[in-house]
Amino acid sequence: MSTVLKPVGPQPDRVYWVRRVVVLVLAVLLVVVASFGVRALVSGGSAEETPAAEGSEGAPTEDGAAEEGGAGGAPISCDPGALTATLATDAQSYPAESAPVLTLTVTNTGEAACTVEVGSETSAITITSGSDRIWASTDCEAEVEEPRLLLLDPGAQVPVERAWSRERSDEECTAGLPEPRPGTYTASATVLGVEVEPVAFVLE
Repeated sequence: MSTVLKPVGPQPDRVYWVRRVVVLVLAVLLVVVASFGVRALVSGGSAEETPAAEGSEGAPTEDGAAEEGGAGGAPISCDPGALTATLATDAQSYPAESAPVLTLTVTNTGEAACTVEVGSETSAITITSGSDRIWASTDCEAEVEEPRLLLLDPGAQVPVERAWSRERSDEECTAGLPEPRPGTYTASATVLGVEVEPVAFVLE
């Protein structure tokens, strides 16, 4: 019979079985302790590495956001030399009581995005009949257009519409001025001091 199952020695069998049980329990405890030690080392290393990884990824993101939001990345005001403008009417002739709609289109011909403010202080539309000044978009405070800040990409254009009620006006906002009569009229405009090609239309 094997000595594993039948201990050999001067001591009683019970003594040898107790010793074997003690040795086996000690061996199991050593394995368990060693396993916990390895797990603790692995967990400790991961916990120390995680903040460093988060910091290395987060820092460039914050710097990039600061640079994009800073003044260095903001569009600049458009150079008048980089702008072109056209003026058009929505029809060539208008029946009685039909109001002409004038469209001033501003185009950025430069190579970079820029901003331009279109309003009564930077643009104006004037309607004349021969040498007679009939109406202007800058006449009367009640008709003054609120400024609009436009962002134009290179080659982009933005139309700004303005309707004319077929009433005569002047800089003093004089009341009771005679209504314009049927005939040919000319609309002209300026944007940032630059004159725009005039356009003619007819009131019937």
